Amino acid sequence: MREAAPRDEGNAPVVSDRSRVPQPARKTASDRPERLGIVSYTNVAPLHWGLTPWRTPQGRAEFVRGVPTELNAALMDGAIDLTLISSIEFVRERHRLRALPDFSIASLGAVYSVMLFHWRPWQDLQGGRIAVTTHSATSVELLRILLEADGLEAQLVPVAPDLDAMLASCDAALLIGDAALREAVARRALGDRRPFVTDLGEAWYVRTRLPFTFAVWASLDDRPPSEMLVARFRAAREAGLGRLSEVAAVEAERLGLSRQVVQRYLANFRYYLELPDRDGLLAFARASDPSFQDEQLRFWDL
Repeated sequence: MREAAPRDEGNAPVVSDRSRVPQPARKTASDRPERLGIVSYTNVAPLHWGLTPWRTPQGRAEFVRGVPTELNAALMDGAIDLTLISSIEFVRERHRLRALPDFSIASLGAVYSVMLFHWRPWQDLQGGRIAVTTHSATSVELLRILLEADGLEAQLVPVAPDLDAMLASCDAALLIGDAALREAVARRALGDRRPFVTDLGEAWYVRTRLPFTFAVWASLDDRPPSEMLVARFRAAREAGLGRLSEVAAVEAERLGLSRQVVQRYLANFRYYLELPDRDGLLAFARASDPSFQDEQLRFWDL
Protein backbone atom coordinates (compact mmCIF):
# COMPACT_ATOMS: atom_id res chain seq x y z
CA MET A 1 0.00 0.00 0.00
CA ARG A 2 9.79 -3.34 4.01
CA GLU A 3 4.81 -0.15 4.30
CA ALA A 4 9.80 -0.41 7.86
CA ALA A 5 8.88 2.58 9.60
CA PRO A 6 5.78 5.97 9.61
CA ARG A 7 1.90 8.85 10.12
CA ASP A 8 -1.53 7.35 10.62
CA GLU A 9 -3.61 7.29 7.55
CA GLY A 10 -5.82 8.15 10.31
CA ASN A 11 -9.31 7.74 11.49
CA ALA A 12 -10.06 11.40 12.17
CA PRO A 13 -12.76 13.08 10.08
CA VAL A 14 -11.80 15.91 7.80
CA VAL A 15 -11.34 19.06 9.82
CA SER A 16 -9.87 22.42 8.94
CA ASP A 17 -8.21 25.25 10.74
CA ARG A 18 -11.66 26.85 10.52
CA SER A 19 -13.12 23.78 12.34
CA ARG A 20 -14.75 21.91 9.47
CA VAL A 21 -14.72 21.27 5.71
CA PRO A 22 -16.07 24.40 4.00
CA GLN A 23 -18.89 24.31 1.52
CA PRO A 24 -17.91 24.47 -2.18
CA ALA A 25 -16.10 27.73 -2.88
CA ARG A 26 -17.78 30.56 -4.74
CA LYS A 27 -15.86 30.87 -7.96
CA THR A 28 -16.88 34.51 -8.34
CA ALA A 29 -15.43 35.60 -5.00
CA SER A 30 -12.09 37.16 -5.83
CA ASP A 31 -11.11 37.73 -2.21
CA ARG A 32 -11.81 34.28 -0.82
CA PRO A 33 -8.90 32.33 0.68
CA GLU A 34 -7.28 29.44 -1.14
CA ARG A 35 -7.93 26.18 0.65
CA LEU A 36 -5.11 23.65 0.78
CA GLY A 37 -5.99 20.04 1.63
CA ILE A 38 -3.43 18.32 3.85
CA VAL A 39 -3.46 14.57 4.45
CA SER A 40 -2.77 13.74 8.06
CA TYR A 41 -0.24 10.99 7.39
CA THR A 42 3.40 10.77 8.45
CA ASN A 43 4.69 10.39 4.91
CA VAL A 44 3.24 13.79 3.99
CA ALA A 45 4.66 15.61 7.04
CA PRO A 46 7.92 16.77 5.37
CA LEU A 47 5.93 18.54 2.66
CA HIS A 48 4.13 20.95 4.96
CA TRP A 49 6.75 21.27 7.71
CA GLY A 50 6.37 24.69 9.31
CA LEU A 51 3.63 25.68 6.88
CA THR A 52 0.76 27.59 8.49
CA PRO A 53 -2.27 29.42 7.13
CA TRP A 54 -1.46 32.96 6.04
CA ARG A 55 -3.13 36.26 5.38
CA THR A 56 -1.22 38.88 3.41
CA PRO A 57 -2.18 41.72 1.09
CA GLN A 58 -1.39 39.32 -1.78
CA GLY A 59 -3.69 36.55 -0.60
CA ARG A 60 -4.96 34.22 2.10
CA ALA A 61 -4.78 30.48 2.66
CA GLU A 62 -6.63 28.06 4.91
CA PHE A 63 -5.87 24.39 5.55
CA VAL A 64 -8.26 21.44 5.50
CA ARG A 65 -7.02 18.15 6.96
CA GLY A 66 -8.26 14.62 6.39
CA VAL A 67 -7.69 11.23 4.80
CA PRO A 68 -7.27 10.89 1.01
CA THR A 69 -10.79 9.74 0.14
CA GLU A 70 -12.32 12.67 2.04
CA LEU A 71 -10.03 15.28 0.52
CA ASN A 72 -10.47 13.82 -2.96
CA ALA A 73 -14.22 14.30 -2.63
CA ALA A 74 -13.81 17.82 -1.25
CA LEU A 75 -11.62 18.79 -4.21
CA MET A 76 -14.06 17.47 -6.78
CA ASP A 77 -16.91 19.30 -5.01
CA GLY A 78 -14.98 22.56 -5.13
CA ALA A 79 -14.70 22.80 -1.34
CA ILE A 80 -10.90 23.00 -1.51
CA ASP A 81 -8.55 24.34 -4.16
CA LEU A 82 -5.43 22.17 -4.03
CA THR A 83 -4.80 18.88 -2.30
CA LEU A 84 -2.85 15.68 -2.35
CA ILE A 85 -5.06 13.43 -4.45
CA SER A 86 -4.72 9.71 -4.88
CA SER A 87 -3.30 8.61 -8.21
CA ILE A 88 -6.39 6.62 -9.14
CA GLU A 89 -8.61 9.67 -8.66
CA PHE A 90 -6.23 11.76 -10.74
CA VAL A 91 -6.52 9.16 -13.50
CA ARG A 92 -10.30 8.78 -13.23
CA GLU A 93 -10.89 12.55 -13.14
CA ARG A 94 -8.15 13.40 -15.63
CA HIS A 95 -10.47 15.50 -17.77
CA ARG A 96 -11.21 17.81 -14.82
CA LEU A 97 -7.87 17.97 -13.00
CA ARG A 98 -4.33 19.28 -13.41
CA ALA A 99 -1.47 18.37 -11.08
CA LEU A 100 1.54 20.28 -9.84
CA PRO A 101 4.49 19.20 -12.00
CA ASP A 102 6.96 18.50 -9.20
CA PHE A 103 5.13 17.02 -6.20
CA SER A 104 4.46 13.36 -5.48
CA ILE A 105 4.26 10.66 -2.87
CA ALA A 106 6.14 7.82 -4.55
CA SER A 107 8.48 4.97 -3.69
CA LEU A 108 10.91 2.83 -5.61
CA GLY A 109 10.27 -0.57 -4.12
CA ALA A 110 9.02 -1.08 -0.59
CA VAL A 111 6.84 1.71 0.81
CA TYR A 112 6.26 0.25 4.31
CA SER A 113 2.81 1.76 4.66
CA VAL A 114 0.67 0.05 2.00
CA MET A 115 0.61 -3.46 3.36
CA LEU A 116 -1.41 -6.59 2.82
CA PHE A 117 -1.60 -8.86 5.88
CA HIS A 118 -2.80 -12.33 4.93
CA TRP A 119 -3.34 -15.73 6.50
CA ARG A 120 -2.63 -17.63 3.28
CA PRO A 121 0.41 -17.22 1.04
CA TRP A 122 -0.16 -14.69 -1.76
CA GLN A 123 -0.57 -17.37 -4.44
CA ASP A 124 -3.29 -19.05 -2.35
CA LEU A 125 -5.54 -15.97 -2.10
CA GLN A 126 -7.58 -17.16 -5.10
CA GLY A 127 -11.25 -17.06 -4.16
CA GLY A 128 -10.56 -15.48 -0.79
CA ARG A 129 -12.08 -12.48 0.97
CA ILE A 130 -9.82 -9.46 1.39
CA ALA A 131 -10.80 -6.62 3.72
CA VAL A 132 -9.69 -3.33 2.17
CA THR A 133 -9.29 0.10 3.70
CA THR A 134 -11.86 2.79 3.02
CA HIS A 135 -9.15 5.49 3.24
CA SER A 136 -7.34 5.04 -0.08
CA ALA A 137 -8.82 4.07 -3.44
CA THR A 138 -5.37 3.95 -5.07
CA SER A 139 -4.10 1.23 -2.76
CA VAL A 140 -7.21 -0.87 -3.39
CA GLU A 141 -6.81 -0.48 -7.15
CA LEU A 142 -3.11 -1.38 -6.90
CA LEU A 143 -4.05 -4.54 -5.03
CA ARG A 144 -6.63 -5.43 -7.68
CA ILE A 145 -4.07 -4.94 -10.47
CA LEU A 146 -1.44 -7.06 -8.73
CA LEU A 147 -3.90 -9.87 -8.04
CA GLU A 148 -5.14 -9.80 -11.63
CA ALA A 149 -1.57 -9.85 -12.95
CA ASP A 150 -1.04 -13.15 -11.11
CA GLY A 151 -4.35 -14.59 -12.31
CA LEU A 152 -5.97 -14.30 -8.88
CA GLU A 153 -9.56 -13.36 -8.14
CA ALA A 154 -10.68 -12.36 -4.68
CA GLN A 155 -13.60 -10.56 -3.11
CA LEU A 156 -12.56 -7.09 -1.95
CA VAL A 157 -14.61 -6.04 1.08
CA PRO A 158 -14.45 -2.35 2.14
CA VAL A 159 -14.28 -2.04 5.93
CA ALA A 160 -12.97 0.34 8.57
CA PRO A 161 -9.18 -0.02 9.02
CA ASP A 162 -8.73 -2.24 12.07
CA LEU A 163 -6.39 -5.17 11.53
CA ASP A 164 -7.78 -7.44 14.24
CA ALA A 165 -11.36 -7.01 13.04
CA MET A 166 -10.41 -7.29 9.39
CA LEU A 167 -8.51 -10.56 9.80
CA ALA A 168 -11.18 -12.00 12.09
CA SER A 169 -13.60 -12.14 9.17
CA CYS A 170 -11.40 -12.21 6.06
CA ASP A 171 -8.43 -14.07 4.62
CA ALA A 172 -6.42 -10.87 4.20
CA ALA A 173 -6.47 -7.21 5.15
CA LEU A 174 -5.15 -4.14 3.32
CA LEU A 175 -3.95 -1.30 5.55
CA ILE A 176 -2.36 1.97 4.54
CA GLY A 177 -0.55 4.88 6.14
CA ASP A 178 0.39 5.16 9.78
CA ALA A 179 -1.76 2.22 10.83
CA ALA A 180 -0.03 0.00 8.30
CA LEU A 181 3.39 1.27 9.31
CA ARG A 182 2.86 0.53 12.97
CA GLU A 183 1.57 -2.96 12.23
CA ALA A 184 4.41 -3.64 9.78
CA VAL A 185 6.99 -2.64 12.38
CA ALA A 186 5.29 -4.61 15.16
CA ARG A 187 4.79 -7.81 13.13
CA ARG A 188 2.61 -8.98 16.00
CA ALA A 189 0.80 -12.27 16.27
CA LEU A 190 -2.99 -12.26 16.25
CA GLY A 191 -4.08 -14.95 18.62
CA ASP A 192 -1.70 -17.83 18.05
CA ARG A 193 -0.92 -16.94 14.43
CA ARG A 194 1.26 -14.37 12.71
CA PRO A 195 0.04 -13.25 9.26
CA PHE A 196 2.11 -13.07 6.10
CA VAL A 197 2.89 -9.49 5.05
CA THR A 198 3.20 -8.19 1.47
CA ASP A 199 4.37 -4.66 0.75
CA LEU A 200 2.42 -3.55 -2.34
CA GLY A 201 5.05 -0.98 -3.31
CA GLU A 202 7.62 -3.73 -3.46
CA ALA A 203 5.24 -6.06 -5.31
CA TRP A 204 4.68 -3.36 -7.95
CA TYR A 205 8.44 -2.85 -8.37
CA VAL A 206 9.08 -6.59 -8.73
CA ARG A 207 6.55 -6.72 -11.55
CA THR A 208 7.33 -3.44 -13.36
CA ARG A 209 10.78 -2.26 -12.21
CA LEU A 210 9.18 1.18 -11.83
CA PRO A 211 8.44 3.45 -8.89
CA PHE A 212 4.85 3.58 -7.74
CA THR A 213 3.32 7.03 -7.43
CA PHE A 214 0.62 6.90 -4.79
CA ALA A 215 -0.48 10.52 -4.97
CA VAL A 216 0.08 13.90 -6.58
CA TRP A 217 -1.10 17.43 -5.74
CA ALA A 218 -3.87 18.60 -8.02
CA SER A 219 -6.55 21.22 -8.54
CA LEU A 220 -9.57 21.58 -10.79
CA ASP A 221 -8.45 22.63 -14.25
CA ASP A 222 -10.38 25.91 -14.06
CA ARG A 223 -8.83 26.87 -10.72
CA PRO A 224 -5.03 27.18 -10.98
CA PRO A 225 -3.16 27.54 -7.68
CA SER A 226 -1.64 30.95 -7.02
CA GLU A 227 2.07 31.54 -7.37
CA MET A 228 2.22 32.35 -3.67
CA LEU A 229 0.62 29.06 -2.67
CA VAL A 230 2.97 27.02 -4.85
CA ALA A 231 6.03 28.99 -3.72
CA ARG A 232 5.22 28.53 -0.05
CA PHE A 233 4.46 24.86 -0.59
CA ARG A 234 7.81 24.33 -2.32
CA ALA A 235 9.63 26.22 0.44
CA ALA A 236 7.94 24.07 3.09
CA ARG A 237 9.09 20.91 1.29
CA GLU A 238 12.68 22.10 1.23
CA ALA A 239 12.50 22.98 4.92
CA GLY A 240 10.98 19.63 5.83
CA LEU A 241 13.43 17.53 3.85
CA GLY A 242 16.32 19.64 5.11
CA ARG A 243 15.28 18.97 8.71
CA LEU A 244 14.11 15.40 8.25
CA SER A 245 15.48 14.23 11.59
CA GLU A 246 13.34 16.85 13.36
CA VAL A 247 10.27 15.87 11.37
CA ALA A 248 10.95 12.21 12.17
CA ALA A 249 11.33 12.95 15.89
CA VAL A 250 7.94 14.68 16.04
CA GLU A 251 6.21 11.95 14.06
CA ALA A 252 7.93 9.15 15.97
CA GLU A 253 6.58 10.48 19.27
CA ARG A 254 3.08 10.65 17.85
CA LEU A 255 3.29 7.13 16.40
CA GLY A 256 5.05 5.48 19.33
CA LEU A 257 7.93 4.37 17.11
CA SER A 258 11.65 5.06 17.22
CA ARG A 259 13.00 8.17 15.49
CA GLN A 260 15.40 5.99 13.48
CA VAL A 261 12.58 3.88 12.08
CA VAL A 262 10.50 6.91 11.14
CA GLN A 263 13.42 8.76 9.56
CA ARG A 264 14.30 5.73 7.45
CA TYR A 265 10.65 5.50 6.40
CA LEU A 266 10.47 9.16 5.37
CA ALA A 267 13.84 9.12 3.58
CA ASN A 268 12.50 6.34 1.36
CA PHE A 269 9.91 8.53 -0.38
CA ARG A 270 10.24 10.35 -3.69
CA TYR A 271 8.64 13.78 -3.35
CA TYR A 272 9.48 15.49 -6.67
CA LEU A 273 7.50 13.60 -9.33
CA GLU A 274 10.61 12.99 -11.39
CA LEU A 275 10.53 11.24 -14.75
CA PRO A 276 10.63 7.66 -13.35
CA ASP A 277 7.74 8.54 -11.02
CA ARG A 278 5.72 9.83 -13.99
CA ASP A 279 6.55 6.62 -15.86
CA GLY A 280 5.23 4.61 -12.93
CA LEU A 281 2.10 6.75 -12.78
CA LEU A 282 1.44 6.22 -16.49
CA ALA A 283 1.98 2.46 -16.18
CA PHE A 284 -0.53 2.35 -13.32
CA ALA A 285 -3.05 4.39 -15.33
CA ARG A 286 -2.75 2.04 -18.31
CA ALA A 287 -3.20 -1.01 -16.09
CA SER A 288 -6.24 0.50 -14.43
CA ASP A 289 -8.02 1.87 -17.52
CA PRO A 290 -7.49 0.28 -20.95
CA SER A 291 -8.88 3.43 -22.60
CA PHE A 292 -6.27 5.67 -20.97
CA GLN A 293 -3.88 7.65 -23.17
CA ASP A 294 -0.67 9.11 -21.78
CA GLU A 295 -1.34 12.66 -22.95
CA GLN A 296 -4.57 12.78 -20.94
CA LEU A 297 -2.74 13.45 -17.69
CA ARG A 298 -2.20 17.19 -17.42
CA PHE A 299 0.13 19.29 -15.28
CA TRP A 300 0.34 22.97 -14.46
CA ASP A 301 3.21 24.91 -16.01
CA LEU A 302 4.42 26.43 -12.75
